Amino acid sequence: MALADARRLDGLPCPVLPVGPPYRCGDLVDWLGLAFALPPGDPRLEDIFMGGDADTPPLDNLVGAVRYWDEHPEWMDFIDPSAPNHHDKLVERAIYLERWEAYLPGGARVLDLGGGVGRFAAWLLERDCQVELVDPDLRSLWRALSMAVQGSGAIDLHWATGETLPELAPVDVVVACEVLCYVEDPALVLEKIRRVLKPGGVLLASVEARWGWAMAPDVHEGTIDAFLGDGVVHQPGDRWVRTYTEDRLRRLLEDWEILELWPTHYALSGPFEMIAGELDVDEALALEARLRAHPVSGPLNRAFAVVARPR
Repeated sequence: MALADARRLDGLPCPVLPVGPPYRCGDLVDWLGLAFALPPGDPRLEDIFMGGDADTPPLDNLVGAVRYWDEHPEWMDFIDPSAPNHHDKLVERAIYLERWEAYLPGGARVLDLGGGVGRFAAWLLERDCQVELVDPDLRSLWRALSMAVQGSGAIDLHWATGETLPELAPVDVVVACEVLCYVEDPALVLEKIRRVLKPGGVLLASVEARWGWAMAPDVHEGTIDAFLGDGVVHQPGDRWVRTYTEDRLRRLLEDWEILELWPTHYALSGPFEMIAGELDVDEALALEARLRAHPVSGPLNRAFAVVARPR
């Protein structure tokens, strides 16, 4: 399920891979813009990619992503500077990196789990990291590779889920940004992460928070029961999200040492998006601090972010 196993969808031979894996980005230029398939870690991924339905609610996220690539590719490809949401996604990344950067040294070996089109991979590759990018959405992997070949560092790609994480050489850091809230079995995903981390390695993760999502502009109509009930947002064929309180997240990570845990209000795509307006990174970080400290806005965070390592 790695790049070495790729086959082009047009039937032509794949370009010869350089020495690796992972592969130096500058040596992958012949892969720029190619559409290819990898052996999927879960056969259901291939079915959904071909237009099938999910038979497990959390996989509705992938069903939705496949449709959005057809209907709104400009929004899905937010790593492109011309994308309408490019600026906001980079500001959101900066909100995480304000604390995560200290755990991501240059040259580190990093698993980017659920890495999508490469929002974090692009930043990591600029710092000459070795990136193993895993994602269930094949089109996102194509875009991530096209982004990577224009940079430095080294990368390999894997078409899989957190539950079907492939066997990898140990990594220094796992980035799982907005992943554990979308998977069927977060405890299993954490066990897979634990196995791939080097001794002393850390997990940088985030999840959707319990209350703030319901007041965000992208909330799906008809999900009021999730707000008033168990916090699981499910729109069949579109999305499935398990939202977390701080206590619930701490219980999930009870076998991990939590080094840092904090709320983020996602000022550009959370409940305060409309009144916040357009913000640069410094403005967004300053507003984050104000929202976090205020007694009313404090509990309305859009996500929780965490740094943890296995006990």
